[in-house]
Amino acid sequence: MAIILGNYILGQSDENIRLDSHQDCSEAVLALTQQANRSLTIFSHQLDRRLYNSLNIYAAALKLANSSRHSQIRIIVKDTTDAVKRGSRLVGLSHRLSSRVHFRTPPTEYRGFSEEFVIVDDIGLLHRRLASRYEANLCFYAPKKSRQLQKFFDECWEKSAQAPNLRQLNL
Repeated sequence: MAIILGNYILGQSDENIRLDSHQDCSEAVLALTQQANRSLTIFSHQLDRRLYNSLNIYAAALKLANSSRHSQIRIIVKDTTDAVKRGSRLVGLSHRLSSRVHFRTPPTEYRGFSEEFVIVDDIGLLHRRLASRYEANLCFYAPKKSRQLQKFFDECWEKSAQAPNLRQLNL
């Protein structure tokens, strides 16, 4: 990535950055998550391992979850098959910190939504218009678009169910 994301500050840097590869998107998810203070919201089709499964993202999410009793990580995943079959560090984190990291699956009426997004602290945004492609927009200060997608996420969250195949089984 030609752009050094460490130079961007959550809540201040309002430049819209175009991304076009899974590596760029993964670095963007990491940069956003590392700067999160309160919340991480992810709406994903399959929790793509190339974007969400690195040790660095796990460490940043763990730090966020432990930073305050008010911290919250909420993730909606349309298809949990890959996360179950191949494993996911974020799913493991939800087992470890079940009061702060939550997974749900969307109801039928939201399954046609073709976009994927990550919102941090209601202001930082990574937005892919087509979840099947790695073309994305990243902005560390996008209050209007973040609020719009957060509202969509919250509506979906209220109607969603806990992802049954991501629950930890205690034997």
